[in-house]
Amino acid sequence: MPLLFLSCGGGIEPPAPEIGITGFSGKITFVGTWPAGIKRTHLVVFKNPINTPNDFFPPNLSIIIDSVAYGSTTFTYNSADDNFISNSPVEPGDYAYVVVAQSKTPDLSLLREDWTVAGIYYANNDYSKPGVLRIEKDKMTQDVNITCDFDNPPPQPPGGK
Repeated sequence: MPLLFLSCGGGIEPPAPEIGITGFSGKITFVGTWPAGIKRTHLVVFKNPINTPNDFFPPNLSIIIDSVAYGSTTFTYNSADDNFISNSPVEPGDYAYVVVAQSKTPDLSLLREDWTVAGIYYANNDYSKPGVLRIEKDKMTQDVNITCDFDNPPPQPPGGK
């Protein structure tokens, strides 16, 4: 007599939870005339505020989004797709300073004096202080939007020109 074996996989176990992408996304809007001579424009994320020129350096500099083309009016980004540092996943946590920074140097520089902050992320329409970006594990934080108004630039952190 033939034997028949049947299996139902995990039985009545719940399915494994789906693992999402940890990161953030949003849009950068540029208003006014772009400054002359800009070679690099990046969205950069710092774990802590920039209180001294030395704070503009890894490991405080945590995330860099790919370069924005000169003269753009908008740039939509997603940290999972546009991470400038390949093979460097976005870590969950709170990030205190999220900005669009511009440089006139053709090569990527980590010197604070080479960068000008063109726009700052403000949370919940509170323009009195930079917003904290909270990134949760396996979640995509959306609407991390920044406006760069070249006619009305934001305050510069210490160490700039």
